[in-house]
Amino acid sequence: MDDEGKTSGNLVLSTAYNVVPIWLKIAHDNLKQSKLASTAIPEHWDEESENQKQLLMRELAPSMQVIVACGIALDGLYDTLRPHAKLSAEEIEAWKKKKTSRAKQISEVFRRTHKLKKETYNEFFACIDQVMKFRDKAVHPSLKLENSCSRPDVDVAVDWKFSAYRFTNAEVCFNNTVNLVAYLYENGSISTKIDKSLSNIIEALEELKVVQRNA
Repeated sequence: MDDEGKTSGNLVLSTAYNVVPIWLKIAHDNLKQSKLASTAIPEHWDEESENQKQLLMRELAPSMQVIVACGIALDGLYDTLRPHAKLSAEEIEAWKKKKTSRAKQISEVFRRTHKLKKETYNEFFACIDQVMKFRDKAVHPSLKLENSCSRPDVDVAVDWKFSAYRFTNAEVCFNNTVNLVAYLYENGSISTKIDKSLSNIIEALEELKVVQRNA
């Protein structure tokens, strides 16, 4: 839509199908910032507490955004695939009563839509569970006091958030999320509609320069 409120005929990207690519683009861009900040920590670390805090914060903020964005992308993918997973109302109600974790819900939907074998399902769950736990602790932090943690790149103990939300963890969460989406795309599902949705997501990720398919 232009300044006069008219709709342009030249729409950019295939994001009308799904917002998953947008969140993965957000994660991708923040991961770059996290890496730069992470590299700067050992280079500029000194005995000044204020400088230490600033260095850690510059890494914390983008790392946290990477993980939150990955969690939202997984939620979005779950919403895309769930209508095809043949979940009954009783099963959904049982999830609510048992307070089934979000990671288990997402993993179960993916298992059904792609007929995942047990080993693959377990790998999916481990990856998804890691992302969602980090995401939940970022969005819904506990008031419980946590012990300080160590980091391999500094010689002092730091608040747990500076250990949890650092570049290396953000990178693992991002790579696992993208690889999961790629696996679902490459291995086919029980529905041509799902396959089309995943193809659209991959195409958008290519346009956004988040992934590149092999020639």
